[in-house]
Amino acid sequence: MDPIAALSAPFVVDLPPAELDRFLGPRQLRVVHISSQRPFGVVVRTLLHGALGSELRCARIERRDLVEAPDSVRVRMGSWVKLAGTGAFPPPPGYYLLRGRGLLGFHPELPETSVLDAATAGSRGLLTLLTRRSGAAAGRAALEGRPELELLRFFQEAACGTTPRRAPAAGDRRTGSDRRGSWRRKGKGNPRRREERIAAELDAACALLGVTPGTPLREVRAARNKMMRANHPDRLGHQPDRQAEATELVVKLNEAWSVIRAAHEARQGA
Repeated sequence: MDPIAALSAPFVVDLPPAELDRFLGPRQLRVVHISSQRPFGVVVRTLLHGALGSELRCARIERRDLVEAPDSVRVRMGSWVKLAGTGAFPPPPGYYLLRGRGLLGFHPELPETSVLDAATAGSRGLLTLLTRRSGAAAGRAALEGRPELELLRFFQEAACGTTPRRAPAAGDRRTGSDRRGSWRRKGKGNPRRREERIAAELDAACALLGVTPGTPLREVRAARNKMMRANHPDRLGHQPDRQAEATELVVKLNEAWSVIRAAHEARQGA
């Protein structure tokens, strides 16, 4: 992490929806926080600037202001809605990472931090600073296990790619002890249902890419890449009304590739 970029991070802009296109700029990284009376978060802002560079700019849009947003904003945010997994405007609360006008990633809203949690994290960081005399170690200790670090790692990975990515929602990250049933408590799930689900996912993935479960992996990759080139959102900059559909398709193509590759690897390891 670049401490200079972190310390020189500019303030978060309160952005009117109509000024979204002007804020996004040509090719620089932007993070837009859509929320309802929740602050962007000084810790999140500092971490993102330290990791993604000094050219990053952050903005916050009040979600209720999007209800009367102009049509141009609704079209622009169509891909945001699709990537976030909802079918209705406005986009759900969370952090949206963009390069220029191209959407790279979405992370759901972070859970609220209680005063006790903040005090505990601060005490842990101060103790580490006093014992180890290291600001970096103190920062890592204070943020250990914090959701801000999860958001940071996700956006670091998303910023390196061109395919829009969606972070899992909080409900998708339950531990085995949170789940009911003896199999689920052991983290194994019902074996029969798990096999049926995997088989159904494989069939759907093959149908999407136009291959069969026995197709060599290199041919599957070629089919995926061909469809990606023809439907990537970056090729549709002049057709913003099709970008939402293209973003959704690109996400599905990558998920299909992952399912088929996992099935091949499982067969080879059997």
